[in-house]
Amino acid sequence: MQIGSVKKAISLKDRDKEYTKIDSIFGNIENTDIIDLITIKEDIFKNKEDTDDILSYINLIFFDKIKLNSKYMECIKIVEDTKDRLIKNNNFDMTIDNFIMTVWEEINGKYYRS
Repeated sequence: MQIGSVKKAISLKDRDKEYTKIDSIFGNIENTDIIDLITIKEDIFKNKEDTDDILSYINLIFFDKIKLNSKYMECIKIVEDTKDRLIKNNNFDMTIDNFIMTVWEEINGKYYRS
């Protein structure tokens, strides 16, 4: 095994925790409070170079949920729009904040329901 392979294996192991967190949050977004979602975004999107992979993973979660609710199709479009904005060098923090808010609103409605 080469040193690069060891580094990659360690990196994937570390990312396992991140992806588990992403799965629990976005897999259950319809029951997630917007404040919790905004708070956790710092942990999810801490490495800008991993953002495309993370957004692609979120899309896989949404794709799996389409059979439960067609709103998730719109969420996939929101993710793709977010990726496009990041490619065009939009402000990273604002783009991710917009992504979080827009997806949450799509699933939960425009106004917070208590």
